[in-house]
Formats: sequence, C-alpha cells, structure tokens
Amino acid sequence: MIILKIFILSISYRVIRFLTTKILYLFQRIFSKPKNLEPAVKIGDIALYKFQVIGKFIYDFEIPNGNSIEIFDLKFPSPIIGSSFKSNSTILDIWMRMGLGGLIFKTIMKEKRTGNKQPRLQDAYSDGENGLYNSLGLPGVGINTFLKFLKNTNLWNYKRPLGISIGGDNEEEYLSNIKVINDYLLETKKMFFYELNISCPNTKNGQSICDNPSSLESLLKKIRINHSATLSVKISPDISNDRIMEIASICKSFSKVLINAGNTQFKKPSQVGVKPEYFSMKGGGLSGSPLFNRTLEMVNVLNDFNVPIIATGGISTLEHINILKRSGASLFGVASSLVLDPYCIPRIHSEL
Repeated sequence: MIILKIFILSISYRVIRFLTTKILYLFQRIFSKPKNLEPAVKIGDIALYKFQVIGKFIYDFEIPNGNSIEIFDLKFPSPIIGSSFKSNSTILDIWMRMGLGGLIFKTIMKEKRTGNKQPRLQDAYSDGENGLYNSLGLPGVGINTFLKFLKNTNLWNYKRPLGISIGGDNEEEYLSNIKVINDYLLETKKMFFYELNISCPNTKNGQSICDNPSSLESLLKKIRINHSATLSVKISPDISNDRIMEIASICKSFSKVLINAGNTQFKKPSQVGVKPEYFSMKGGGLSGSPLFNRTLEMVNVLNDFNVPIIATGGISTLEHINILKRSGASLFGVASSLVLDPYCIPRIHSEL
C-alpha cells in the first residue's frame, strides 16, 4: 500500500512540475522574456507550502529501522541526506518529513549576496540524462542573518545532523564565519557539522582553495586550533584524480574530517542543451543524473584513504546508493533529485 501511495504521489508531482514548467515557458515566450526555470522552482516551493493542509498524508513518511549510520559524533537515521542547495526552512522541513537522515544548508558567505543575474537556472540535458544547470552565484542573506535563522528554525527538532556550509573569498572569511556560528552552536549542544565549500564554480574565485591543497591544509590547521566540530570538505568533480588524492591525504591527517564528493560540474551552456542567450553567465554548474559516473569515480579514488565519504551527484535510486556504498561511500547527498522528484526519498526507503 505504501509503495502504491509513493508511486501515485511521485507521478503526480512530476506531472504537475512538467505542466507548470511548460506553462511558464509559454508565458515567457509570449511576453518575449528569456527562458528561465527559476520562477517555476519558486512557484513549486509555494505550492509545496500550500499543500501542507494535507501535509500529513502527502509528506510524512517514516525512516525504516536498521538504516542508521554513525560517523564521528553524528548519528544519521538514514544515510540519505539533503545536499547544500536551500535554506528555505519550510521546504527543508518538508524534505525532512519525507525521510532525509540529515541535511546541509545552502552555502553561506559573510555578507549578503544577490548572486548572478537571471536567467541563471535551467533544465539541462547531457549524455541523454536530465539534470539542472545553474550559475546562481551563491545568493544568501549573510552570516549574521543566517545565524538568526539557525536560532529559530524548527529543523533542530528532528534531532538529525544539520550541516552548515561555509563559503569564503579567502581564508579569513571562512574562519570568521565559523566563529560566528560556533559561538552559538556550542552553547546549545546541537548535532551539527561544518561543510567547507571549497569548490563552488559559480563565483569568481570559489575554487581557489580546491585548486591549491596547501591552502586547504592551512585552513584546516587554523580551524582545529579553536574548533573540534566534525568537518566536511566539499570537492569538485572538475579537479583531477591526482588533486583529489592530494586533498584526501591532507584530510586524513586531521581528526573528524569527511570528504563530500562532489559538487556541480562546470559546463558551457551549449554543452548541456541551453541556449547561451538563456543564461547570464558564460558557464555554470551541471547537477543531477549526468554526474553519477564521475561521482562514482571520485568515490573509488577516495576509498583508499580511510576517510568517511559523502557521495553527491546524480543519486536518485537505490541502485545508485548500493553501487556507491560498495565503492566506499557512507552518506549519499541528494539535491537535484529533491527538485525533480522528492518522493525519491520514501521510494528508496521502501525498497531497502
């Protein structure tokens, strides 16, 4: 019965998403506006919020017993976690109700950011697979406003690990952001970890640390002087396997460090079926199904280093999870899958 319910809800969600997107594109064409997926995502978020009247029936799914995993001081009731993508408390709450074992908030920087010009989010197609293509540019409220959000969000009530994704234009910004958050979290004894986003392709210098492992080593040393929280280091599928091994070797030398493999993959619009005039930047990050093979390759490279691995990129089925688990991954991050069909979470749980 539960499998049938998930199937019906999943089909309904995908049909509604498809129709909403096509209608939006039609209006954009009629009014001579550039094709832009971002308004459709916002409409979808509003719809998910409105449907909370019957939320218990369409959103609430139990995490089956026997799937929890402990990594350092963190206990995840399910190995499926939400990857760094959103900080909208209502939407994140819905995804947690669907059964995420934890989540990572959207990367936060020190100052408020509006991100890049629209259009900056599109449906994408690569190697016969559907995905998403973005160059959002890390829009966000800034660290001080985000701290207020952390203090008030009810997401802590789930008692599942929450990851704070930290970005920075330089080492000092990373350290400053962690200090602001850490002073609060240590007092409250919440179950949390930090993720260092050293691989964002959507900012001018977002990959500088990923490209320079010695900078990462310096940053980790300075963090460990005052902070003992679990850290995740988010690396890019764009870097070479040799560079991945360098980073893994550094991470292995520090306590309580995971590696998140990976992030979006840099592509030009023409490489993912997007017309350049429908994208404000010369390139952006591809996410979703087309990334799975590279994610698997990265996990295989990391497996020799005995560092816990979060596999992120292209995961939407139990088969994906089983393949990555056999290759050495412990946690499985989903992001695009949550946008395209969040019912992948209870579906995977029902198949376990």
